[in-house]
Amino acid sequence: MKKKILIFKNDRGGDLISSIRLIHNLMKDNDVDIYLSELNFNFKFLLKGCNLKKVNYNLTLTDKLKILINIFRNKYKEIFILTPKNFFYYLPVIFRNIKFNAIIVNGTKRNRPPIFLRKFLNKTSIRHRTKTNELNIIESNLSLLDLNIKDDQNLESLKLINSNENSIPNLPKNYIFFHFKKRFFDELNWGTKEFDDIIKVLKTKYNNIVFSSDIEKNKYDNYFFSNFTSIDFEQNYKFTKKNEKNIIYLKKIDPKNLFLVIKGSQIVLGPHGLITQISYLLDKKNINLFNFKIRNLEDYHHQKISFSEWYSNMNLKFILLNSDINKAIKKISKFI
Repeated sequence: MKKKILIFKNDRGGDLISSIRLIHNLMKDNDVDIYLSELNFNFKFLLKGCNLKKVNYNLTLTDKLKILINIFRNKYKEIFILTPKNFFYYLPVIFRNIKFNAIIVNGTKRNRPPIFLRKFLNKTSIRHRTKTNELNIIESNLSLLDLNIKDDQNLESLKLINSNENSIPNLPKNYIFFHFKKRFFDELNWGTKEFDDIIKVLKTKYNNIVFSSDIEKNKYDNYFFSNFTSIDFEQNYKFTKKNEKNIIYLKKIDPKNLFLVIKGSQIVLGPHGLITQISYLLDKKNINLFNFKIRNLEDYHHQKISFSEWYSNMNLKFILLNSDINKAIKKISKFI
């Protein structure tokens, strides 16, 4: 008989992707309800078979009341806290007959949850913020089921993203995919000139370049649309051809099509984060751009710990960049 399980995963897209392996293992033999946020709900296509519930990333009083009522009404055997928000850790005190399994955080200023609440949890996996992590975020999630990545072969339900990449009209067959992130460029004091410099070096190695930008509207949108051939995903794949026909801007690409584009690419290049997690899930070759700000020994240890939490044991290919675009171009050229 299937167990009824509840999962809290109301966080960001990259966090959800890193938990997909665990969630799919739970879906295999159980009846699963899962809470998503407004920030990751558009990835619901990866969770067919789950009963989806939507709450805010920052829980409101109404959200908390709805969650409490839901748990009272349903006979959950287990609950998985995969988003380390304080409210969730008080639930085991109330619902003593339910097994709670949780990601917990040992931090520099505070722990989540406080030590006295941890005795109410059935099983935990610790994310360290004061020392390097032996397990990356994916391995940490799977450890709640005593699984590791090598043993995990339960991604059959992701066949959706193995569908024909040519389902996106006018997408070329062979291309490098570059993801542009405004905040990353801002931190390096880069602009359209530096973007064009990166595109130029990509053109020396690949006939077709496909790139996307942030979903949120920003100052670069008009520049990309005015200067490059585009596919507009908000306008039913509207295709607008420009002189640079082999360089295609994916305007307002949605998560499902983003998966298809990454799956169909020869190689993926871009700032680390969501794209890293998707590429790793799809086993695609990807080069990740980092711009660590190391001003002192404390910064060095902080970045090292953060890297270990997200990317340890992933054999990640990455490039460390600073504001010198010429050095950046040389490094990118060697990796692609």
